[in-house]
Amino acid sequence: MICKIDNHPVYYQEFGTGKPILCIHGFPEDHRTMIGCVEPVMASSDNYRRIYIDLPGFGSTGANSIIKTADDMLDFLTKFVKEVIKDESFLLVGLSYGGYLSLGMMLKANLNINGVFLICPCVISKHENRNLAQKEILVLEQGLEPKDSEINEFRDFMDYAVIATTKTWERYRNEIMLGEKDADSNFINAYQREGYGFSFEASLKDISFDKPIAVMTGKQDNCVGYEDTWELVKHLPHLTFVCLDRAGHNLQIENKPLLDLHFNDWLNNCN
Repeated sequence: MICKIDNHPVYYQEFGTGKPILCIHGFPEDHRTMIGCVEPVMASSDNYRRIYIDLPGFGSTGANSIIKTADDMLDFLTKFVKEVIKDESFLLVGLSYGGYLSLGMMLKANLNINGVFLICPCVISKHENRNLAQKEILVLEQGLEPKDSEINEFRDFMDYAVIATTKTWERYRNEIMLGEKDADSNFINAYQREGYGFSFEASLKDISFDKPIAVMTGKQDNCVGYEDTWELVKHLPHLTFVCLDRAGHNLQIENKPLLDLHFNDWLNNCN
């Protein structure tokens, strides 16, 4: 589907009807990461309208010259919600950088958000300032090797893998790698260099949110870690915080059963 925000075409996919759930992908992936993560959980439910967006410069949405910083991206997301979801209350799901943008929406956007589910959220934009877990591969399937044409992508997969199996590699290829290939490299390089973090990042600690929020992190996450996330959200009154052992930054493909369990629990709490 296509809508226009500030006269700029934005690609998104929708499934189902009912309560809207806006799903925001990580960096530099696209909507396929979120579809692979969320849709299997929703297979038995027809009560939710799932909305999977490609952010500007990612997937099938072209880069927008107006968007140079995270503050700009937050403004864009707010306009998208008002255009596609309008005044209806909705649920918010964010993965990695999508989690960072979700936190910005919770603090600044003044939208009717009824619940938030964050998966390995980025909470500190500068990598060198993060408290990170030590890189560790706990499961390595014997004989796991990429095709010759995918050696670089396999290396990226292994950089973050905690559970490295044929199954997790296949999901990485289909849900993460394809989106990374489709991203506008000029845009994402400039964005990451000049505007990846909110101008108000220090104020994220002041988020006040009295609706259900579930946060899932990986004990072996060497990209965003888990300690900084706990410090940021531990004051929230209706928080479920999970730090999974045997899971890294790609938690959604490394421990699907527990992700599904906690996602369903969060949905029940939001009703």
